[in-house]
Parts: sequence; C-alpha cells; structure tokens
Amino acid sequence: MWFTLTSLSVIASAPASTMLMGEHAVLFGHSALVCALTQRIFVKASKRADGQIVITSSLGYFECAVNELAMQVERTSSFAFVLQALTLSGQVESGGVELVIESEFEHTLGLGSSAAVTVACMGAMALLANGRFDAQEAMQTSIESIRKVQGRGSGADVAASALGGIVKFQGNPLRAKKTLLSLAALQDAPHLLLVYCGYKTLTPLVIAQVAEAAEQEPQRFAQLYEQMGACVETSEKALEREDWRAFAQSMNQYQILMRALGVSDESTETIIRLAQKKSPLDTLLGAKISGSGLGDCVLLLGSETLDWPHPQISVQIEPQGLRQEMQLPKALQREKQL
Repeated sequence: MWFTLTSLSVIASAPASTMLMGEHAVLFGHSALVCALTQRIFVKASKRADGQIVITSSLGYFECAVNELAMQVERTSSFAFVLQALTLSGQVESGGVELVIESEFEHTLGLGSSAAVTVACMGAMALLANGRFDAQEAMQTSIESIRKVQGRGSGADVAASALGGIVKFQGNPLRAKKTLLSLAALQDAPHLLLVYCGYKTLTPLVIAQVAEAAEQEPQRFAQLYEQMGACVETSEKALEREDWRAFAQSMNQYQILMRALGVSDESTETIIRLAQKKSPLDTLLGAKISGSGLGDCVLLLGSETLDWPHPQISVQIEPQGLRQEMQLPKALQREKQL
C-alpha cells in the first residue's frame, strides 16, 4: 500500500487474530491457519521536537529520551512490544515520537494483542517516516520484533494482523498467504464464539512444558505434530471448497490432538462439554483450543453464548489487515454522539 505525502501525525490499525489450526506443530515446520478478526488496535504516531518518546494507552503512560530507547527495551515493561517495534522500525527520529494506542478489545482475551499492536506500530512509523507502508515488510519486521521479546514464537498471529483474512502460515522458512476464500464465504461462516477460560498460561511456559514432555516420548510427539500438520492441510482444502462442516470436523480432530499433547485442561474441557450439551449435534460444528492451551480461549464454531462465568465474545473474520485510518475510534465515537 502506497501513500504519497508524509505528515506530522498519522494513524494505522491492525486487527486482532485467533488461531484456527496449527498450534504447537507450527513450531516444528508445519503450517498453521490463523484468521484476522474485526476488532482492531489503533496507533497514532506524531512527530515531536523535544527528543522524547511518549506512549499513552490503557496500560498506562511511558516516556523516555530517544537516546535511552535501547536501554529501555532491555527492561521488562508493559510496553515491551511497542518499544521493540520502535527499535526495529529504525524510523524514530532524533526529535522523538508520541504514540497514542487505542484498542477495541482487552489484551487479556488472547486475541493476539501483542501482534496487532506491533504490526500497527510498524505501519504507523512507516507512514510517519515515508508516507507509505508495505504489509509484507511490516509482517516480517514484526515477527522479528515479537521473537526478540518472547524468545520464541511462530509469528502466525502477526501474519493475520498484517495481511487480514484467513492466512496459511509457515514459520521456517517464513511463508504466509491468504486462503482463496470469497468475501461471501467469509460472511456466511457459522457463528464464531471465543470463550475465555478465566486465566491463561504464558505461551513460552506452555511451550516449555510441552518440550519437557516431548523429551520423554520424542517419537510420540513427533507423530502428533505430523498428524496436526496433516489436519491443517485437510482443513485448508475444506476452506477452498467453502465447506464449513468439513472444516469443523478438522477442528474437532485437532482438539483431540491437543488433548494428547497435554495442553487441554479441565476448564477447556468443561467449556466444550457445555457447548455440546447446549447445542444439538447438527448446530454445534466445531470446538477447540485457540492458542497454546492450559487456559486462554476455546473457539466454538456454530455455538451460541454459554452459561459460563468468564468473558465470551462473538467474533467475525476481518478480510483486511494493516491499514491507514483517519481517526482513532474514541474520536469517531465522540463524533457520532454529537
């Protein structure tokens, strides 16, 4: 995407995301399917002249001198992903920059907030410096940035935030392409519901736990990853046929494999049982963990709201990834109220 003029202030946004298929196996060379969601994170970037970096968001306020950025990145911070993105963008001028971040979803819900804010930050900085951004370039730099903060991660959620729609992603070597799914098929998808377990285990901790178990049974875990990879390929073919029921069958099969991996805990299984009990078999299509597991969210395809004490959100697939905006969402809401 190209823009011709630079500005003193620009806004970029990137969508939330959820993993459809491919958790864990994507770390071992297999593909994953991840989709962008309509909820977005917005980053407004403005040039400063006092040599300061200023960040304002719902997480709080941060300020440091431009020449202190490298040192601040090394410290644990609520703004670790944003600071790393600023560093890797290479576009923070000596005069400084101010970022205002607004989100349409809670960062605790496991919707790829770290990926979305990183991609939106990369896009905003590119717009501010050059008047243009490239989604593929933003994706690649954002994946590098996320991995520097987390230590390890597939980058699949970054690909969805950058490109939009449903993305088939492979981490090594890096490949990302949008699936050939029509806009009508996206709009006709069964109801998608994300149900939060009430807690989440940090992805690096889950990965470490699985790795420890795999050391005891390397052959069994290798076979599980192979089956997971095959499941992703089957589900991609179902999407190409726009066959949501066949896709849901792949979801259910992947959940069986997640159980075998040891990352489906009692809360996850309770949510799935509640969904199965509430919905007749011909309406509840699919149910699986969305993410690394041991908490976080369960993705239900074709289910209505459950009797469950923690947040549940209806989500829709967002066909567009990183994009330029004219206003922050709060400003737009104020205009509508007037």
